[in-house]
Amino acid sequence: MLNKAVTNCIRESYKTLQDQLPGFIPRRAQNYLVAEIAKSLAGEYSDTHRMIVAEAGTGIGKSLAYLLSTIPFAKLNNKKVVISTATVALQEQLAHKDLPFYRRISPLPFSFIIAKGRQRYCCSHKLALLVETNHEEDKQTALFTEKPKKKDLDLLRRMYKALSEGKWDGDTDSWPTTIPPSIWQTIVSDKYSCHNGLPMHRDCPFQKAREHLDKADVVIANHSLVMADIDLGGGVVLSEPEQTIYIFDEAHHLPNVAREHSSAAANLKGTASWLESLNKSVSKFCNLADQKRVNRFQNTLHENLQELIPSLNQLSKQFDPTLFNDDGIYRFQHGEIPTWLAEQAKELKELSTKANQALAKISDLISERMKDGELAPRMAEPALAEMGFYLQRLENLAQVWFLMAKPNSDKGAPLARWLEKSKDRESDTVINVSPLEVGWQLEQNLWSRAAGAVIVSATMRALNSYSFFCKQAGISEKPEDGVRFLSLASPFNYQENAQLVIPKLSMEPSAPGFTDLLIEELPFYLADQTSSLVLFSSY
Repeated sequence: MLNKAVTNCIRESYKTLQDQLPGFIPRRAQNYLVAEIAKSLAGEYSDTHRMIVAEAGTGIGKSLAYLLSTIPFAKLNNKKVVISTATVALQEQLAHKDLPFYRRISPLPFSFIIAKGRQRYCCSHKLALLVETNHEEDKQTALFTEKPKKKDLDLLRRMYKALSEGKWDGDTDSWPTTIPPSIWQTIVSDKYSCHNGLPMHRDCPFQKAREHLDKADVVIANHSLVMADIDLGGGVVLSEPEQTIYIFDEAHHLPNVAREHSSAAANLKGTASWLESLNKSVSKFCNLADQKRVNRFQNTLHENLQELIPSLNQLSKQFDPTLFNDDGIYRFQHGEIPTWLAEQAKELKELSTKANQALAKISDLISERMKDGELAPRMAEPALAEMGFYLQRLENLAQVWFLMAKPNSDKGAPLARWLEKSKDRESDTVINVSPLEVGWQLEQNLWSRAAGAVIVSATMRALNSYSFFCKQAGISEKPEDGVRFLSLASPFNYQENAQLVIPKLSMEPSAPGFTDLLIEELPFYLADQTSSLVLFSSY
């Protein structure tokens, strides 16, 4: 049953809301959504599945509804709240508008913070290495996937200067221009070399961003970060699922994000190239570790690399160029790959897994010597940072071949497997693998463990049914499981107040001059309107 203290808190917040907003008109659908979220979290529909799935149309006020209902329940039941969105725009809206407003009207004090994934932050030590040693050819080879251009090095220097002077926080989203992916990958924070166990990384942007995360009552995250935390077992980056009430806004994106997290890809020649660089650096790394303990790992790594490199180079020549369509893609029908490729995948899985494990052991041995004071940080940390690049890539490579070698199950959809001509390297081929169904993973790792879940979007149903979304997201529709489903229409009367106009324009939206054309044309359509809201797609 819903606790009286929670009910009183919601009512008090709502009354303050009415008092603070002159001309406020209560929305019946919003009030209903608040009540149903609160009852679902309190276990009135199910004690085991405290979940509500709500499709709420534009104008209902979903954000305020789930804040009004969820935060009081969480605070009074000692739970954390994680609000997960699909876009940075909604994160910013919640952080700078909705949550500050709700905090003003809430009788319960609470704190909130934005959490972004490790991949959104640069590693200050890697950035320093690239800027301070970019004149060394071997260092360039190790840290860049291909030789950097002058403009790339200039960009890195500007970033380093801004970070050093405190004018940039290391977040890719706060840099004034788009950072090319090839450059960002060289400085991005990684779990292997960027952790606070290493002195030079304790002040990295990622570590600073995480300092106050555990103390916050409400964490604003995104679907990708939540999936990353769940993949790690939950409670690694965010709070434990059993102590967390999740709010998934823009929830129709969730299955796709979960699918991306379970996918993997690698280019063949490009991989062989960085494996060559790793092979040349193995002795350099091993010289920093305990010689008696490192020998067998060094031998294992060399042996597996010396088999991996020619195998990948040879494999890139075995795919018939005529297989690819005009877009440079070839899809294996029903995800079934030929026997020879399946056998090759098994071998490559073993080789890449063993190489990854051996390099990880070497990295651990270097870390041990540094922590024990046997090795100076100035010698160990550059090597550990460089090894972090390789460990990430080897882990991804092992995952690619694990999925490629995995036989399709008789139950459920097969894995999608396809080849793609590389856009970055001529004559190179990218191997791609992705699951089609991820619902069971979400159910097992998230829904069955969460203290509660609020799943909302303006668009979730297909053909007036939640079945497709539920299958994709692993949510049970069985009445006995008690998941609450709710569909609320927008308060806007579109049928009477809206019209569909398809203007005759002289160019396509993708044309360079389309924005200027739009600026000229829009006033004509909006001239006689009292006020207008103009919406654009993300792209």
